[in-house]
Amino acid sequence: MNNPWETSEGKQVWKTKSQYFVWLRGALRKLWSDYPVRQVWKKEQLRKVTFDEKSKRVFHPSTKNVGQCTLCDEWMAGSKLEVDHVIESNGCFDKGTAEQFLWHCGGDTGDNWALVCKPCHKIKTHSIARSMTMDEARCDKEAIVICKGDEKVWLTSKGLVPESNAKLRRAQVFNQLLSENINAS
Repeated sequence: MNNPWETSEGKQVWKTKSQYFVWLRGALRKLWSDYPVRQVWKKEQLRKVTFDEKSKRVFHPSTKNVGQCTLCDEWMAGSKLEVDHVIESNGCFDKGTAEQFLWHCGGDTGDNWALVCKPCHKIKTHSIARSMTMDEARCDKEAIVICKGDEKVWLTSKGLVPESNAKLRRAQVFNQLLSENINAS
């Protein structure tokens, strides 16, 4: 059996084996987003907004169900929460890992899931991709935002002399944020 990326039709779609597995991973992630067991599990993790919460306007008036993020412990609308895998997959880059990834996306159970808010989920994903702690990833993502603006002004406002190039300034912003984060703890 030929590999899909090596057939005449496949060569028109994917230039490399890697491109094929990037596509396959995306297709399997769609399976995860539609996985009915995940949807039932999420619904079971949520609770109705109480009368007291409605009267005190704790949540948006249209919010009916809320849940708690397992990473930041904040309570929020169910629509702002995602189901995350506690134990991550090993990826999808060959036939062996593709089958494992299939079962990760379309055969996993609630024993390996947690409710997390969208911002925490992004930070967790960033921390895994960069082999960082959650605090480091949070600071790194904040540094990215600051450096898209004017990091020189930000650094100066912190009493620091901005470094000579963007890469060094980004590291400077990251280190300052990390220092502030440690001091706040």
